[in-house]
Amino acid sequence: MRADATDRELWARVRGDDQHAFSLLFRRYHEQVLRSVAGHLRGVARADPAAVAGDVFTTLWRRRTSVDVETTAWPWLRAVASRLCANERRRCLRHDRLLVQAASAAARGGHVVPDHAPGVADRMALVDALALLGPAESQVARLALVDDLPDTEVAATLRVPVGTVKSRLHRARRELRRHLQRHGSVGP
Repeated sequence: MRADATDRELWARVRGDDQHAFSLLFRRYHEQVLRSVAGHLRGVARADPAAVAGDVFTTLWRRRTSVDVETTAWPWLRAVASRLCANERRRCLRHDRLLVQAASAAARGGHVVPDHAPGVADRMALVDALALLGPAESQVARLALVDDLPDTEVAATLRVPVGTVKSRLHRARRELRRHLQRHGSVGP
């Protein structure tokens, strides 16, 4: 494919999945798209114009079968760039608002909720490990470790002596620790 082909000729090849024709269009318009995106995002501190420009071309490739290029690809590229810039601007503004809210809550002495995903993963590993215990140790471990009941309440619930609860809990903890160490949920 020649580099001086018209956009329409290149686009006809792109619609047929010709990556070389697409790379020619990319080289032809990349700087123009990047300048346009940078202009739209001027003053947006966290914006990444290069990433947005890349997304414009990703969108172009993804939509190649549904887009018609009559004479030049620029109007379509400019429209997509404009929409993606608006999305990026909103994303950055949302991020800034969240940072301000978090800082404000911290300054007021409020509590900022940390990410709970690691805790969820650890609890899921614990549930898996509990399933491997025998029935007596499993009951004691669930009441003492999951429901966080003191030994005396566990003993009363199961109608067994406190010493029995302590010995079962000791065995359960040992087995749970072994299982969780094997699966990387706790250190040695």
